[in-house]
Amino acid sequence: MNICRVIRPGRVKYSVALELQKSLVGNSRTVKPPEVGSVVLCEHDPPVYTFGLRDTEQYEKWRHQLSNTGAGVYKVRRGGLVTFHGPGQLVCYPILNLRLLKVGVRDYVKMLEQAVVNVCNEMGVADIQRSCDPGVWVGSDKICAVGVQVTHGVSWHGIALNCCTDLSWFAHIVPCGLVGKGTTSLTETLGKTVPVETVEPILLSSLERTFNIHLI
Repeated sequence: MNICRVIRPGRVKYSVALELQKSLVGNSRTVKPPEVGSVVLCEHDPPVYTFGLRDTEQYEKWRHQLSNTGAGVYKVRRGGLVTFHGPGQLVCYPILNLRLLKVGVRDYVKMLEQAVVNVCNEMGVADIQRSCDPGVWVGSDKICAVGVQVTHGVSWHGIALNCCTDLSWFAHIVPCGLVGKGTTSLTETLGKTVPVETVEPILLSSLERTFNIHLI
């Protein structure tokens, strides 16, 4: 079975996690089976807004205003549009050699979404779904954002699952550019506090099943 290493830096600055990803992408290009890469699990603190590859115009328009919220603002090389990262949100960066896994980019995104759907189902979230819009949804509210980049066959960036996130941060943006859509969290949906630490092992188990890998 394919092996993947888990890295847990805890609460970490976005810039630090970004540099960690870049170094892991280089390593994962040359891994040999059965190793296929790494999975980084973290929270981002202090909070940040990030803009994807297609969001240059909005980035230039909003970066100064968003900076006034006290959050950092980054333009990064990933798919998707603007989103938020902060405490209470479980961020997962799978740095995987997709060529070794024999998984195409579109299927990879679908598998990431399915892994999160499995987590939400296990935790008892009702009306959880994937849709034609990126991410994972509870009705018309997004509970998990998905934005990836693939460089030389290696994935980076990934998913951000709202566990006990302060959702008021999303009020400053149109998350992922989807007008009329809202955001939610496991805490809000389940009506009880759901800390990141509770969700981590469930997500790791779901990733193992979805990608048929062994996480160490």
